[in-house]
Amino acid sequence: MSHDVLHPDVPMWRDGPLHPTRPPRCPPFVEITRAEQLLPYLEHVASRPYNHGLNACWDLKEGERVLLRVDNWHSDMVIEACKKILTKYKVKFDVKYIDRGQVPQWVGADEVAYYLFRTKELAQWMDEWEAIASKQAYDKILMGYGGPVLTDRFVKIQRMPFITPEILASPAHAMPAELLTAIDRWTWDRVRLAKQVRITDPEGTDISFTNHDGYWEKGRNLYASRLVDQTWQGNAKFGATYLPGHITGRPWVFLEGMEDGCGVIAGTTNHIAPCDWTQLKVENAKITEINAGGEFGEKLRRLKEETDHLQYPGMPGKGLMYWWEASIGTNPHIHRPRKDFPSGFVNCLYERVRSGVIHMGFGTIISSMDERKAARSNLPVGHWHLHLYFPDYTTETSQGTDWVIRQGRLLALDDPDIRKIAQKYGDPDLWLDESWNPAVPGLNMAGDYRAHYAADPLKWVKSELDICRNYHPLFMKMVQADGKYCSGEGARFWSGGCCDHSGVTPPTASHHNCCG
Repeated sequence: MSHDVLHPDVPMWRDGPLHPTRPPRCPPFVEITRAEQLLPYLEHVASRPYNHGLNACWDLKEGERVLLRVDNWHSDMVIEACKKILTKYKVKFDVKYIDRGQVPQWVGADEVAYYLFRTKELAQWMDEWEAIASKQAYDKILMGYGGPVLTDRFVKIQRMPFITPEILASPAHAMPAELLTAIDRWTWDRVRLAKQVRITDPEGTDISFTNHDGYWEKGRNLYASRLVDQTWQGNAKFGATYLPGHITGRPWVFLEGMEDGCGVIAGTTNHIAPCDWTQLKVENAKITEINAGGEFGEKLRRLKEETDHLQYPGMPGKGLMYWWEASIGTNPHIHRPRKDFPSGFVNCLYERVRSGVIHMGFGTIISSMDERKAARSNLPVGHWHLHLYFPDYTTETSQGTDWVIRQGRLLALDDPDIRKIAQKYGDPDLWLDESWNPAVPGLNMAGDYRAHYAADPLKWVKSELDICRNYHPLFMKMVQADGKYCSGEGARFWSGGCCDHSGVTPPTASHHNCCG
């Protein structure tokens, strides 16, 4: 919702100072009409080696028993394509359909109630997985788009983030597994070796913390087993190291008496939808003030007031609102979906794994043992988010200052060794350059950040995405976007030419030279 008077701390960007380095970029809309057009992307997903991360890596093997869990918020065409690829790989599969009811139309303030519900849902999922694992009825479960997974001793949980054809028909899901792993590892190595970390963003974030030795085992390859056992009891594989596609830019555990994260977190987007500009003030990892935010801020402040006197298991002190997450996306070709945004699962959760995007999380640590204990004690549990799209992530190490992210560009994408890997699969300038940068008035395009964007981010974004989808050439000119993926080799890459490396026929798209 709009406000006549904005908070005085809202930044005053004008005329797009980031445009020269981070201009808007939006891929053309690929119109998919048949399930068969989605199969080239699912071929990559099906053959990627399994891991427990957020990149879909199904690693299908003939004869496996697979449960595909979907619901009425998924596109029927996507479900049909998944069934076709499972049949092709000769797995024994069942499809479990869940009726979630009518697809909701979101506003950013909805995240507060949704994640109070979502936390309970995840706990139910984990109980369901444990029951399936005990019966050993399936070898793999394909479901969900985030959160934890169980130990994979008896059953492997893999992601099913393909809600719509637009989300699936993307080079993001043709990225070679070797390349994704190299980007993850580059990022993790710099995060784990940091002594001090500072995260800033032009929308108002400026926060620092000490990456204490106490978080880590000797050598800093793994988080300290004592903390992992306390936080992720029975699932050390998930909690001891990084989550592929979702690198923990600050340890996602609490170190008693040592938490010193201090500063400000600010932004205009959470996992559900754009929200009014929101500012969090943080002292020793505790959220001490929640400013502005419109209805989203009001709901957070009310929840904070209701829980500030409560002692949660594992928390550094009383209260629910503690900062514990600064997770880094690593896939350059993830983009914000346009069709039906924001509704159902077509929301901002998907875009958080684009390379260089950081999402800040605060509340209880997702599906940790302490969170589950708190839920069993009938305490309100959940965590909430603000996204950073153009952050700087800098570290102090024994070798001096190091940059991990600069203006939203994950610097792994410029590393010579990673470029050599990309070159094995085609043009590294296409594999290692982002498909999407949001268009933010005043920040990376013409306009006034306060007047044209921060006053009502959701209104701007919905208008932007509608024009981008339906009048793409006009949109590109309006925001002075970079049309790298709209003509020539860039368009061929985005329309499915990237899938040629698997030997399958790419889908046909009609958007070449669509940017004029």
